[in-house]
Amino acid sequence: MAMLGFYGGTFDPIHQGHLQSALYVQQYCQLDRLELIPCHIPPHRAHPGVSSEHRAAMVRLAIAPYPQLALNVIELEKNSPSYTVETLELLRAKYPNDTLLFVIGMDSLTQFHSWFRYRDILKLCHLLVCQRPGYQPDSIETKALLAEHQLQAVSDLRSKTHGGIVILPNPMLDVSATAIRKSLQQSTNSNADALQIDAVAAYILEHQLYQV
Repeated sequence: MAMLGFYGGTFDPIHQGHLQSALYVQQYCQLDRLELIPCHIPPHRAHPGVSSEHRAAMVRLAIAPYPQLALNVIELEKNSPSYTVETLELLRAKYPNDTLLFVIGMDSLTQFHSWFRYRDILKLCHLLVCQRPGYQPDSIETKALLAEHQLQAVSDLRSKTHGGIVILPNPMLDVSATAIRKSLQQSTNSNADALQIDAVAAYILEHQLYQV
């Protein structure tokens, strides 16, 4: 039974915070593979600033040196909003006997009770939660969710295919895609320092993305 991780996001653009989180999760949790899933139409936020094709291309460039990471375009093949539960239903149908682990940030965990069919998500996968600066699981809803589903160690997830939540002791990187986009819009170059991924910065410059 394989341990398969999935990390969703707009990746608009993918940056070092995304990449380091993905690498940390894959190594710390000893996942057989971690797939990054660019969101096509996010249901709870503004549409991404650049096309799905560009965002997928940037993810592909960012993860190219890391064979343990992969790009999954399952949500880009849809023309409807990208609800996590529907994506996971497709993944569960594809991997019926494997352990599926969906990576979210602590900011997302604090809002998880408002997600579409959130209880069904935990019938399809485990949640791996990366800590984020400024966010704590201290709301009534989040505490209740953790009381029901939290496990203390990743090894506890291996005995079943879904239903657990593990909060990871990851290093917290305060990197914002919003701030990067703003910086790129105000700059005449690709702002490689903000992105910290040279191949992505070069792609943004070549295609003149995020320019006003």
